Formats: sequence, C-alpha cells, structure tokens
Amino acid sequence: MAAQAPVVSIGDISELTGTAEVIRDEPYGAVLDFDIQQMDDVRTSVGRVAITFLDDSIVKLTEHSKLVITKYVFDPDPTKGEMAMRFANGTARFISSKLGKIDKKNIRLSTPTADIAIRGTDFTCTVDELGRSLIILLPDANGISSGEILVTTATGTVTLNKPYQATTVDVWENNPSTPVILDLTLDIIDNMLIVSPPDESELSTETSTASVAD
Repeated sequence: MAAQAPVVSIGDISELTGTAEVIRDEPYGAVLDFDIQQMDDVRTSVGRVAITFLDDSIVKLTEHSKLVITKYVFDPDPTKGEMAMRFANGTARFISSKLGKIDKKNIRLSTPTADIAIRGTDFTCTVDELGRSLIILLPDANGISSGEILVTTATGTVTLNKPYQATTVDVWENNPSTPVILDLTLDIIDNMLIVSPPDESELSTETSTASVAD
C-alpha cells in the first residue's frame, strides 16, 4: 500500500468568537490555533473566525459565512506560491500579506458569480443565498486606497482602486455594475445583505473601467 502524503498545515485560526467549524474528512469544531489545510471548508454559524496563512495573508469571516480553500502552495520563491479560495456565502474580509510571499498574480479569489484579482489589498466580499456578490475595496491605515482589485465576469471587468469603492454582480453572465463610492465605515460593513445594486442616485458614481467582451 502506497504511503500517504503528509498533511500540511497552511495556516491556523488566529481569532475566534462564538461557534464555527472546519469541514474536512468530517466536521471539526473550530478552536484557536486549529491547523488549516488545503481544501478545508470553513463555516461560521453564530460566530466569527479569522485565519492567518503562512504568507501572513488574513481572511476574516463574519456570522453565517462559508469559505472554501481550494488551493494553497507556499514556497520560498514567491513566483511558485499559489492561493485560491472561494467565498461561497456570507461576508468575508481578505487582507493580503504586505510581505509579498506569494506573487499577487498567483492569488485567485472567487464568488459564485465573479472572479477577483488583487493588487494590494484589503477588501470585503458579501455573497447572498443566490450567489449575488458585493465587493468593496477598503482603505489602508492612513485612509487611502489599500491597492487595487479587478472584478471579472464572463462578459466584463471593472477596477476598484479608491477607498470604499464597490461593485455588485448578479450573475456570472452579466457585467459587474459600474463602480460607486459607498458612504460606509468598517463598523457597518459586517454581514451586509444584498437586496439590490447600490443606488447610484445616493452614491458618488465613478468611471467604470469595464472591458466588455466582443
């Protein structure tokens, strides 16, 4: 019988309030310092959890959220490292490592309706029960842009590069909405529910960088 490859920890649970679980070969109750592995399905109920990865990237989940870590490769050579994860439901905040331990072009994030490429960065993503997605770029500690993200669907791409700039995506086959600046703070972003796209009559509209497929 062939020997099984050793299980590799790719990070751990660094913050926990309330209840959460990690589904692997079976559900495991989340506890502080719990080792996270590739292909883990992390779910919160009445609780919040933060995961710190080997490259110092951090993902925070609010209540009733689900994250699937589909791939993670950590290598001393940043060009050989990879990260891929899917924000399946609820609200998540992704804070990329400032140390550049994984090349940003090798970080692939997605929701049921959009792909997200990063150049930085700190952002939140809220996904409702229909898969509709709201993506918001957050400011850095100095209140300026934390970087840039590209939100892509089957038919177009928009760029977010200003604090609290946001876009929504209803279905993969449609363009992301024109980016707008939301009048928000971090304190009121948690567990946002998407009922309809942001009302541009109440928000500052920014020029879209939509690139529509032929």
